[in-house]
Amino acid sequence: MKNRSSYGASRGHTVASVKNQPQSSSKPSPVKNKPSSRAAAKPVSPNRQRGFSGGKRPYDYAFYERAEATPAYLARLFAEHHFAVGSREISAYWRYYCLLREHNAALDLTRIMGIEATVLKHFIDCAVVADMLPLGKTVVDIGSGAGFPGVPLALRSPTTRVILAESRGKRVQFLEMVKRDLQLTNVEIFPRSVTTETPLVADDFITRAVEVIPATLARLSPFMAPNGRAIFMKGPNCGPEITAAQQQFKGVFKMTADEKYAIGGREQRRLVVFSKRGE
Repeated sequence: MKNRSSYGASRGHTVASVKNQPQSSSKPSPVKNKPSSRAAAKPVSPNRQRGFSGGKRPYDYAFYERAEATPAYLARLFAEHHFAVGSREISAYWRYYCLLREHNAALDLTRIMGIEATVLKHFIDCAVVADMLPLGKTVVDIGSGAGFPGVPLALRSPTTRVILAESRGKRVQFLEMVKRDLQLTNVEIFPRSVTTETPLVADDFITRAVEVIPATLARLSPFMAPNGRAIFMKGPNCGPEITAAQQQFKGVFKMTADEKYAIGGREQRRLVVFSKRGE
């Protein structure tokens, strides 16, 4: 496994209670109800300007973009983060981005929006796994959602058979659309959850932001073949999960990798691998 300490340098884009009072019979004072000049001068947030409030992130992708989203700009973002992709991959990622942008509001696919954040936190963050870790012939993406990390892995490693396991109907429909539009012949869709009652045969199982490590190992343990791998895409503070998994599955799984790396020069990540012990 290659130890990557950083994948590109970022350009600076980040992504009281009141007691009940008895009502007064007198009319409210006009002076008290008159908006103050200070309140009138308070700046209005961009979300509220666009009609979004209540703490909800708008599904307006352009709201988060520094420049107009185009295939050329998408390719430029990959290059700026020193991630090499061919023209065929660029075309596929562009179509993928357009599908996310078109259907996210209706299907609630992801809270990461805008082309800059999508390229960095979805496309590169997922595809880089294939560069760091040689994948098996078959990989199951557990809880694929909108296709992460499975779709970028399929684009990055076209000889790998990728199974997208997703139980939610609307997201399954979206994954079928992505497979068709991107012409992903190495992708299959499993429209159910991966449990001990619905086992899948694969070399590798991978998860990203689905559940804690011990929970995933518990559902894989009964049917995973010896030497099979459970790959976890985690944040930097997953140490307690690793410790719990090692204690709970001692003699069943062995941690074979714990790679710390960065996306965009500052997005800290850990790639943790547990292998099933041979019988």
